Amino acid sequence: MPASSKPETSAIHRVLIDSGADPKLIHPAIEEMRNLSGQNVITAIGAQITELRSDTQTQITELRSDLQTQITELRAEMQTQFTSLRTEMNALNKFIWTLLSLLFIPMLGLLYKILTS
Repeated sequence: MPASSKPETSAIHRVLIDSGADPKLIHPAIEEMRNLSGQNVITAIGAQITELRSDTQTQITELRSDLQTQITELRAEMQTQFTSLRTEMNALNKFIWTLLSLLFIPMLGLLYKILTS
């Protein structure tokens, strides 16, 4: 709420007049109370900002840690899959070379027949 341009009509002004305060000090006292209230608000907002920064930093740190853990787990899983694929490829290579060897023998026989006929 904006400050009143007529502090003389405020409740604080009436209380100070009724309590017998020096009229010359009423307006400066009201302004000082407003300044102190503003400082209290600024201090409270500053504390909230500091807390928010701390919470944000904590969340960022946790996210980085979680991300690093996920990357490590993904690397381990990929390494396992690559190892499995290598094993399968080696088995297929052995099978293919065995088949080629088995086919090579009849081909040599056929070539011998062609050359000797």
